[in-house]
Amino acid sequence: MSKILNIEDLSTNELLSGFSEKSYSHEDHDRWKMMLNAVRDAQEGVACSSYKKGMSILSNSFIDIPDLKELNYKMESHTGWKIMPVDGILGCEDFYKLLSKKIFPSATLVRDWHSTSFTGYPDLFHDTVGHLPLFFDPTFADFVAKSSEVIHQVLIDTPTGGEKEKAIQNFTRYGWFTWEAGVIKENGKGRAYGGAILSSAGETTNLKERGFDEFNLQEVFNQDFTDQNFSCRYFVIDSYEDLFASLDSIKSIYNLN
Repeated sequence: MSKILNIEDLSTNELLSGFSEKSYSHEDHDRWKMMLNAVRDAQEGVACSSYKKGMSILSNSFIDIPDLKELNYKMESHTGWKIMPVDGILGCEDFYKLLSKKIFPSATLVRDWHSTSFTGYPDLFHDTVGHLPLFFDPTFADFVAKSSEVIHQVLIDTPTGGEKEKAIQNFTRYGWFTWEAGVIKENGKGRAYGGAILSSAGETTNLKERGFDEFNLQEVFNQDFTDQNFSCRYFVIDSYEDLFASLDSIKSIYNLN
């Protein structure tokens, strides 16, 4: 498990120092191109408008395994966000601390052939193709930063023990059912904004088969899920303002001003 310290002191070059696009094999490049073609086909009629707008900006960057330095330049120019390559899974407090500082932690591994339609672990394809286009929408990017700031504050204020474990569980579910498996209404139809859906041809098919329910914060907190399989459930919002409203509810539940 990675540990992040003193991230405020890291320059853009230092944030990106752990990445080299030259380290990928021919097989990595082949898998990337195959997965990109598959998800682009699967996203037809499913991806939300803000994702498609972001994808139009990044499409040339995704033709092959992307250069994180190039992606970082584009993100920082549009919404002030930066990218930090990471190995492994971050602890919750470090993860939300990074996001609260508008730093997106991206895995650098490209998933293997057996996991092309779905992966239960973080990989470069999921993090960049699934998530980064949404960060070109200022409203969504602002939500991720502000919600992460609130969640990080709750976690550092909550003593270690059962109460903290419950909070981590709540926020893990909240993250999954919003910016991983989230759906938004557009012209009366559900469109995906969640990165787990938009980076997986299999997850996209699962959404089409399952449908979705209206977003309710308490139901989200109480809904079990596993990231080792397709999502058991999807929640739909009317607009990103619903996410900010849910954040106000979280502040109230955890007594934050």
